[in-house]
Amino acid sequence: MKTNTDEAQFRSGPRQDRGATRSVDFGVDTRLGLQGTYTHNDTFSAVGQVLTSRRDGQQGPQVEWLYAQAKPTQALDLRVGRMVLPIFMVSDNRNVGYAHYWLRAPVEVYGAYSLTSFDGVQARWASAVDDVNVTVRGSAGKSKGDIYLLDKPKAELKYPRLYSLALSLEKGFWTLSASRTVGKDVELKGDYLNLDPDGKDTFTNLGLQYDDGQAVAMAEYVTRRFKNPGHPGPAGDGSVNSDSYYISGGYRLGAWTPYVTFSHFKPKGEGYRGYNPNLLASAPGDIPKGITRAVGVRWDAYRNVAVKAQFERVTHTDYAFMDPSWPFQLTPPSVRVWSIAVDFVF
Repeated sequence: MKTNTDEAQFRSGPRQDRGATRSVDFGVDTRLGLQGTYTHNDTFSAVGQVLTSRRDGQQGPQVEWLYAQAKPTQALDLRVGRMVLPIFMVSDNRNVGYAHYWLRAPVEVYGAYSLTSFDGVQARWASAVDDVNVTVRGSAGKSKGDIYLLDKPKAELKYPRLYSLALSLEKGFWTLSASRTVGKDVELKGDYLNLDPDGKDTFTNLGLQYDDGQAVAMAEYVTRRFKNPGHPGPAGDGSVNSDSYYISGGYRLGAWTPYVTFSHFKPKGEGYRGYNPNLLASAPGDIPKGITRAVGVRWDAYRNVAVKAQFERVTHTDYAFMDPSWPFQLTPPSVRVWSIAVDFVF
């Protein structure tokens, strides 16, 4: 990956502490995962997944999943341990590049909630109702991780009490998903933005997918609403509120899948002003929107191997940039990004 600027580093999300510039960078989209399953009998099993990627200030392996599972009925799974947090439509395979036609998930949407797993309990019910496959997941637990703000200060984000309810409906070529995730007693400790442990962070997601084996289209809409009464300013009530969405589609032509993606991020709170004097006196509605326009192609070069190339123009998306210069912060330009990736499964 490379960009057309040295004024800021492009990254795939706020858990990365560095990114790409005019110089080629191999770490932004590089991930290696290993997953194993132990089956004791038809009722009890365990799943573990280790992921190596650039996040939390390191490049080494981290335990992404590690949970025990009981299946008391054909439709019901009960899990305890570390599991995926089902916020987005593709949360289950978010880190598996081969599973998607695009090169990376739109940062305007997926950057808003960067934590991917939680420690706790989960109940999953999946069954067919007439010709509709229905999946419901209820989760409760806690989660934490490091995030890096625009000018590189590290902050630890903690959700000591986390609750999530997710629904998925599949019928024919269509999939509809919806979820709500609520974090209570939210705590963020860092050099710039500090949230006392009494905030409430609510994410609501609505997604729709169409895939007939040749044409594929996806869209997701996410709202974030933060409650922290009694704390004014960039850590106060509504300080990190936002709305975001993306629309994406592709068409499979044999081994080739060209695609396009448009994603949009609308900041609605005081916390997005940062140190920019051009924004300090503006109303929250005047904070610039983040927009990415991307085109790309996937080539299934060999069984279980896909080569992807993507070009995008990114404007005003804080989640996408790291360590910006002062001129970049004052007037963020439209940054061009070129990416090539090879995804494989084995």
